[in-house]
Amino acid sequence: MIDKRFAHAYTVTLPTEQAARAMAERLAERGHQLVAARIVDHFSFDPTSSWYGKPSRRAAFAGWWDAFSVCVDPSSQSAWIEAAAVRGLARGHGGVVSGGSSGGAASMLSTFTRVGLLHELSDDEAERRRRAALADLAAPAQPAPPSAPPLACRSPADERAEALTIVACLADLVDSGRAETLGVAEGLADLLDGDADEDWEDAGELLGDLFNEAMHQGTCYPHTASMVPVFATLATSDRISDQYRAWVLLDLYLIATVGRRDLCARADKRHALAQPAVAAPEAIAAREAVATVVPRLVDRWGEESEFGRFVLAALVAACPDAGARLRPDISRLGHTYAGTDRAATMRLIEALAGADPTLTATALRDIASWNPKLVSPYDSPYATAEQRGLCVLQDLIIEELSRV
Repeated sequence: MIDKRFAHAYTVTLPTEQAARAMAERLAERGHQLVAARIVDHFSFDPTSSWYGKPSRRAAFAGWWDAFSVCVDPSSQSAWIEAAAVRGLARGHGGVVSGGSSGGAASMLSTFTRVGLLHELSDDEAERRRRAALADLAAPAQPAPPSAPPLACRSPADERAEALTIVACLADLVDSGRAETLGVAEGLADLLDGDADEDWEDAGELLGDLFNEAMHQGTCYPHTASMVPVFATLATSDRISDQYRAWVLLDLYLIATVGRRDLCARADKRHALAQPAVAAPEAIAAREAVATVVPRLVDRWGEESEFGRFVLAALVAACPDAGARLRPDISRLGHTYAGTDRAATMRLIEALAGADPTLTATALRDIASWNPKLVSPYDSPYATAEQRGLCVLQDLIIEELSRV
């Protein structure tokens, strides 16, 4: 009989062996079937290992310990709950979740490295403990509000024509010399080297390649800030459809918030290692570059589609000072969604646009009361309300994209 169960593996890094053993005990209590503990870089100290003597890839954690586990979950729907529980336990023991993976239970259990094994539960015992650990979990405090209808926008009549229009806008930047002035001529030339009919199936794929040129795999680089005027040019072009201009505004949101979202994602690790919570210089430069173009984008509020206004409001939430004069309009837009799930999103946008951490925390609790799964990944107490709010808002915007 084929084992169709699913499993999740966790790696928790802790400051001492005692903390690692205590963490292992708690994981076993929650029904994690296999649990082991080893000093960080254990195999680099083992003469029989191929890793022996090799330099550490985790020098910051030298002398720390790892607790490893595999959890076979009776309900795939509860995976996010277990992840949150493990993060909380890690914090409580002075550590941080530093890795994880998922896969078929049979494979995950059979390939588990048993060096330092502390707990091995039978299938029945593991399932009994898992059910007990999940038994007291409350349902969301509130029922989900009704879904708002899709945001209105003008979609392209022809995807190929839309891609060619975007190519023409980018080519204008190169031909006019502005791309060279901005220092992005070479990147745009490489992007445009070819035939849009052949290189991109649709405009979305083209914009994806452009965003990847600015922030490869979502990572900020020294050149990211210089790409911002390129996105601003597209965001203010009436030649491009409402739908794709809104997507460009989302790209600007991602560029403006990358540093703060990174601080949120790494908040537990930074705290555990006593590192300062300071964004990278390139992320700060990217945020400042977006703030520079926001006033020009805000001027287009009256011309934007509903979808465009929604994402532009989110961009103001990312750059509150630069878009401060739009706050009354954002408030009025929020009132139009009363009684729907989008109203909660707009309250979060308003709180962030007002740079109010108390209202931001309240808005996050409101969303979590009916959609805890969305907010849970950003639950670190060492992240600010703004950092957490910007992460949640990113996911909410992407959810809205799926409705359009």
